[in-house]
Amino acid sequence: MANHKSGILSFLIYIAVLLISACQNTQHPATPNVDKLPPKSTITPTLTPIPTVTSTWTPTSTYTPLPSPTATNSEPAGCQKPPDDYEIRTINGMLINARTYSMLLHAQELYSGELELTGYHFTQGSYTNLVSASFGTHDGGGAVDLSVIQYGTYKVLYDDIDPLVHALRVAGFAAWLRDFDQLYPGSPIHIHAIAIGDRDLSQAASDQLTGKFGYFRGYNGLPQEEWQSPFPDEHGGPVLCQWMMEMGYDILPISTQP
Repeated sequence: MANHKSGILSFLIYIAVLLISACQNTQHPATPNVDKLPPKSTITPTLTPIPTVTSTWTPTSTYTPLPSPTATNSEPAGCQKPPDDYEIRTINGMLINARTYSMLLHAQELYSGELELTGYHFTQGSYTNLVSASFGTHDGGGAVDLSVIQYGTYKVLYDDIDPLVHALRVAGFAAWLRDFDQLYPGSPIHIHAIAIGDRDLSQAASDQLTGKFGYFRGYNGLPQEEWQSPFPDEHGGPVLCQWMMEMGYDILPISTQP
């Protein structure tokens, strides 16, 4: 029994010696040499400023007016001074003076088309305030409206409009086409004409000649609100005859910006 215990003790001592020997042979990791690490960079980054962009564009609010209208000719063929006759006549139950009547006859000769300026197609005369949409232009003398619809039909004679407007202008009228619905919803198509130099013109009719929206300024004669610009004449510049200039009419500068 004693030998058995002695053997166990010897075995345990042997194991202990082996463990101690193993611990002594274990190597610890080497401590890194900090001095050999590369030094930190001492470079300071340099920022290059972005150049400031300066605009060289200068906004402008200068108003550039349109060129003033020019007459088609100082004395176009067909110019003829109307007679100084203001006897009242009647066409289709409407009043007109003899001067305006004579001018219509002359325009008919120049136009030589099928529209009857002193007959069927004469739709509104002078010296009347029955049509409010005319805003007073027919209150005095020299104002007429002419239909451009073919007799007995509902066909608009579009090809006749420009030749007729030109003939009326050469005969001494400021004349423009008033298209469907242009004056008010449902207003008929027609030509509106004002006899230049008529002594009985209403103020509204006179403004259509020389006012800020007038014929001699290259506009269509329709008054606009104060903040609106006049509409340009769709039939070209005014016709200026010598007798008109003798009465004091001339091409006028356009209206300034409202």
